[in-house]
Amino acid sequence: MKVFKKLQFIFVASVSMLMVRQVQAETQISFSVDNIKSDQARQDQNLVRAMALLDRSMEVYFSADGKSMHRFYNPDTEVRSEEKASVWMYSASIEAVNAILHGLKAQKERGNHNLFDKHYKRYADLLVQLHENAAYYLGTFNLISFTQSKDWTVYAVDRAKAKGAANVTGVLNVYDDQMWLIRELIEAYHLTGKERYLKEAEYLTTYVLDGWDCTLDDKGNENGGIPWGPGYVTKHACSNAPMISPLVWLHEIYKKKNDQITYNYIDAGDKQSRRSKMLRKADFYLDFAKRIYAWQKIIY
Repeated sequence: MKVFKKLQFIFVASVSMLMVRQVQAETQISFSVDNIKSDQARQDQNLVRAMALLDRSMEVYFSADGKSMHRFYNPDTEVRSEEKASVWMYSASIEAVNAILHGLKAQKERGNHNLFDKHYKRYADLLVQLHENAAYYLGTFNLISFTQSKDWTVYAVDRAKAKGAANVTGVLNVYDDQMWLIRELIEAYHLTGKERYLKEAEYLTTYVLDGWDCTLDDKGNENGGIPWGPGYVTKHACSNAPMISPLVWLHEIYKKKNDQITYNYIDAGDKQSRRSKMLRKADFYLDFAKRIYAWQKIIY
């Protein structure tokens, strides 16, 4: 199942993103006043269609109070399954909202305020709601990793009945689920400017990078790679590649700042002692992006 990025809601995000990209592409073509007006009409139409898709999906896949997402919806019987969506699927709803917000901001930046003024707040509020209710997938556990023992509050595969009560032990949380949320949290930060999205994205990034295999081989080189989850030993493209871009984005956010971050590693001398030091965030994030990219390229 992990071959597919999302099982539900992905069509909304994909269609929305395609429409946003078409909006961006169309703005490059303007030969006359008539062409400009025609292009603007198509851009508006694409965004309106994307919003209609998202609104309908929220209506049929989510509970009436908007707190839970159902795994399946049968359009013939108009019945939702009792089974709830995994966090992997739920994150696609956040992705879809981000795509709409991105399109609305792109229109505003090109001088068309109509759709932005009418719809931006509604979807920004929906983003807040989805983020807050993602807490039903949150849980806390203690992890003894390659470099430390620490309590983490992260996202489980499955939804709990109460916020913060999800079971995240063993194989019940996976690193790539966190990665997809990191990507959307950074995007949400860029779209809204709200620091809480960035703060959580960085926290989850620290958790994900805590899974990096920093054990050393006979030559003193890191074995590298992030396993599928803390309960797994196998390393995959899906648990490494999605993290490269967010690390570059975080580097871009901090490249003109001197914010520091703790870097945990294994001593190269005895190859077993756990060490830590402070590094500049911008350098730390970019370095890890390069390391994951290099590992990914060599392995695959």
